[in-house]
Amino acid sequence: MKEIQEPSLQESVVQDLPGPQGIGMAVAIDWGLAVQILLTPFFSLFSGQSKLANIPALNSFFGNALFFVVAFLAAGLLVSFGEMVRSGRNWARWIQLVFSAILSLSGLFSLINLYHSVTAGNFWPVITELILVVFSPLIVWRMSRPRTARWFKAITPAAARQRHSGKWVWFIALWALVGGILQTLAAMR
Repeated sequence: MKEIQEPSLQESVVQDLPGPQGIGMAVAIDWGLAVQILLTPFFSLFSGQSKLANIPALNSFFGNALFFVVAFLAAGLLVSFGEMVRSGRNWARWIQLVFSAILSLSGLFSLINLYHSVTAGNFWPVITELILVVFSPLIVWRMSRPRTARWFKAITPAAARQRHSGKWVWFIALWALVGGILQTLAAMR
């Protein structure tokens, strides 16, 4: 009898918790970075900038192949990490907080470069700065709220995935795709 009551008690506690904040933005940033990493070898190869993959000990074919393999593995890690945030893993929340704080600081330091780029007529870095100076601090602020911390500590991965599924996943994936493409173009300019 006790076994039957415990799951329903835990479910009611989770349902009574206010919803978490910042998870969608965090997952979109992680998956968007994965899109950027996946697209960079293609853009560099087809735009004639394949010097990114020049490794002195390898010929250009093997250098490009290695570039694609490493990009694929790195993108896979970022997609998996975004999935861990979506699944309510508390350790992933902490890593996301540190990662987003570092991105925020790097965005502040690169504001001077943004000024120089914009005055020279290159507006592509505005996309990067928008991500670094607006979205990354929002992720830090929203995911560090006590209600979000309580939610991450109380939720099970299955319940978190159920909450963040369906249209939510497609919407976040769309934002990640658009953001990743724009950021890739901005980085290659």
